[in-house]
Amino acid sequence: MQSTVQDSIRTLIVPLQGRNLLLPNVAVAEVVPYLRPRAIDAAPDWLLGAISWRGLNIPLISYDRLQGTHNEGALGQVRIAVINTVQPNGGLQYYALVTAGIPQLKRVNTESIQELSADAGDGLLSQVQIGDIEAVIPDLNALESVVAECWLQVA
Repeated sequence: MQSTVQDSIRTLIVPLQGRNLLLPNVAVAEVVPYLRPRAIDAAPDWLLGAISWRGLNIPLISYDRLQGTHNEGALGQVRIAVINTVQPNGGLQYYALVTAGIPQLKRVNTESIQELSADAGDGLLSQVQIGDIEAVIPDLNALESVVAECWLQVA
């Protein structure tokens, strides 16, 4: 059976320092040019600071640092992906993560994606292969909980 457009999911492949994230397109509110965040005292190193986006003060995080990866090489075309939250009462409307390049729109279906590992580590749901691209699927609920908890303490 051949897959149709209706059988596919619109996703974004978000390049980070040492890996790619695979996010549903609806999880990303907007991709914007890099903005220097305002520093926050007593914040962990993964909470880079706060940015103003559409009149809101939102946290900017480094997903790499949160996952324990500290690759600080040249980033290329750095962007910020503003993420829609998934928890209606989680304390945040949005948060942002710094990318190492421009996210790429990709339609994914059962024929185009292969699961490499269902146990990809803490905060990750799966590691997958899409064509020649490897990516991880983050647990957005867990990520949002960590960011919201920290944000409420330091903001």
